[in-house]
Amino acid sequence: MTIGQKLKQKRIESGKSLEQISALTKIHVKILNSIEEDRYSELPAKTFTRGFIVNYAKALKLDPDALLFEHQAFLEARFNDRQARDQGHHGYAFEGKELEQNRRWTWIALAFAGVFTLAVVLVFKPGNHKSGEKHKEYAVEESSPSPSELSPAIAALNPVPSASPSPVAAAATSMPVTTPTPVAASTPAATSSPVTASSPAPLASLPEASPSPSPTLDKLNKGDDLAATEAKIKLVIIATEDAWTRYKSDEKPAGMLILRAGKTLVVKAKSRILFETNPSAKLQFKTRKTPLVDLSSTKFEMQTEGEVTPYSGNEMGKFPLSDTIPPPRVQ
Repeated sequence: MTIGQKLKQKRIESGKSLEQISALTKIHVKILNSIEEDRYSELPAKTFTRGFIVNYAKALKLDPDALLFEHQAFLEARFNDRQARDQGHHGYAFEGKELEQNRRWTWIALAFAGVFTLAVVLVFKPGNHKSGEKHKEYAVEESSPSPSELSPAIAALNPVPSASPSPVAAAATSMPVTTPTPVAASTPAATSSPVTASSPAPLASLPEASPSPSPTLDKLNKGDDLAATEAKIKLVIIATEDAWTRYKSDEKPAGMLILRAGKTLVVKAKSRILFETNPSAKLQFKTRKTPLVDLSSTKFEMQTEGEVTPYSGNEMGKFPLSDTIPPPRVQ
């Protein structure tokens, strides 16, 4: 009896369906069915398949180590007979030099756009310094004190013409402003106080605007703020169809988003990545050490690059992800 037949027989004896086992183990029904039928050409790499068998055996209360040891030769023969799987897209933008080239050209294009915008502003606004001169004149006018703010003696320097000017006003007009000369006691203006001119108050300087805080580098908590030497593990998810995704990088808060068909999600971490999707999701994934393959588990964790194991905790949320995906918003 093969390992798949033994697991199927034990499942039937326990009265459980494949859907119930899938709910317990978080392993897709299609994978469980392929294990029971010993169709290893439809299963992922050996490391992942052994992990699925271990969790399946635990759900049926079997000893997984004894089961794998008993059927070790059978499993090795089946994996050696597997046809070569798709090795992924060569030169994939997230891993090769093409990504660095794309980034370099993007920054060059942004720099040219900034220079062009600045040139347009400087060249096509000819009234700039004219309006600046007007603002300067206006500022001087605003800063000059009004005649009512001057002392009565300074206001008398520019008297309003009248039919008969008074002797005091006539005397005041003859007095210098900067260095007043004392007037003799015999003159009528001798009893008046010395004349002093108040200088206009300087313009108040405007407060400098405080710089706005720079935007965060990792708004979606995907590990984008990690340096290349810090990101020890990396997970790349590609959507074949729209799917819910939920993920957690190290100790960052859990993130959740709808990954639209044809889009790619990249999660990086120092030591641990958790990932979950809805049951009917059609996704592909790869790591730095594994090729692009179909995603067969709806909930797993990765603590070592290339090693993915099923996960059943609630660190990303207790409620399950629905198969209902809302349509994209119309812009």
